[in-house]
Amino acid sequence: MTGDITHAEVAARLRSERQMVIMAHENPDGDALGCVVALALMAQNLGIPHCIYLPGRAPLPAEYTFLPGLDRALRGPMPKMEATTTAYVLDCATANRLDVEGLRCAGACINIDHHHDNTRFGTLNLLDFEAASATQILFDIFMSGNLPIDARIATALYVGLTTDTGRFQYSNTTPAAHRMAARLQEMGADVAAVAHEIYESMALSKVLLIRRALERMQLHLDGGLAVSWLTAEDFAEAGADESQTEGVIDSLRMIKGVRVAALLRERLNGARGEYKGSLRSTDGSIDVSAVAHQRGGGGHLQAAGFTAAGPLEDLLEWLVREVGTRL
Repeated sequence: MTGDITHAEVAARLRSERQMVIMAHENPDGDALGCVVALALMAQNLGIPHCIYLPGRAPLPAEYTFLPGLDRALRGPMPKMEATTTAYVLDCATANRLDVEGLRCAGACINIDHHHDNTRFGTLNLLDFEAASATQILFDIFMSGNLPIDARIATALYVGLTTDTGRFQYSNTTPAAHRMAARLQEMGADVAAVAHEIYESMALSKVLLIRRALERMQLHLDGGLAVSWLTAEDFAEAGADESQTEGVIDSLRMIKGVRVAALLRERLNGARGEYKGSLRSTDGSIDVSAVAHQRGGGGHLQAAGFTAAGPLEDLLEWLVREVGTRL
C-alpha cells in the first residue's frame, strides 16, 4: 500500500468529520456504488451530515438500485462545498472524471482507490493497489478504527467485492478477499440477495442488448480478440439505456480462446458518434489499461475503459492494431 494517509488515520478522521460529500466516478459500477453506499451508511451511523454525489445524469445500473440511499444521490453538477466539508472520492483513478474546481472548494479531498494508474489527486491519498476492490479498502478502514459494520454496510461492501472479483473468479481474488467475504457474511451481509439482485434479475431490455452484441461479435487475431459494438439504434430497439451495458462484455470475455474482449457502445448522452469502450483481459497477460491510456482512458490491468469519437470503423481497426501488438 502506498499513500500519505493510513487506514487508521482515515478511520480517526471519520469520527471527527463535520460534513461529508461522498462520491465516485461517472458511470459507476458495483464497486463504486458499494463504496459510496457503505460510507454513507457509516456516516449516518456516526451522525455525520453527508450526501452522495454521482456525476453525470445517465440512469444507474438497475441491478444495484436495491442498495439503500442511491435513490437520494445527487446527480449533475457537483454540489457546492465549504471549507468544513470533506470530499471522499472512492474508486476513482483520476479527478478528470469529476469537477476538479468543485473539489478544490472542499476543506480536504480524501482519495481512496485501488487502480494502479491513480493520479494521486487527493489532498490525502489512500491507495492500495493489491486490494481486490475499493470496498476492501473501506472494510480495512472500518476494521482498523473499530467502526460498527451493520448488515446494511456489510451487504454494500460485499457488492463491491463480488463484482470486482467477477464473483470470485478473477485473478484478483486473493485469500484476503475470501476472508473478507466470510467476515462480511458473519456481519450480516445477505449474499443470496446480492446474487439474486445482481445476477438473476436481468431486464429483458438488457438480454436483448446481449443478444445484439453476440450477433455482431467479431473474432480477430486468431481468436484472441473478441470485439462487438452497440449503436444508439440498438438501444432504441431494445428499449434499453446505457446503464444496461454493465456486464455485457462478460458474454464476449467467456469465449474459449479469447484473451481480450472489447465492447464499443455509442453514448446516448454524449455527442453523436462518440463511443465508450470497455476492455477486459481474460488471463491477465495483456494490460488493457495500457490500451485504454492511448485514448485518454485507464483502469486496471484486466479491466479498463475509454471514451473516443468515431468513426466506428476506425475505432475497430485501432483496437485490433493496439491489441495485436500486445498478444
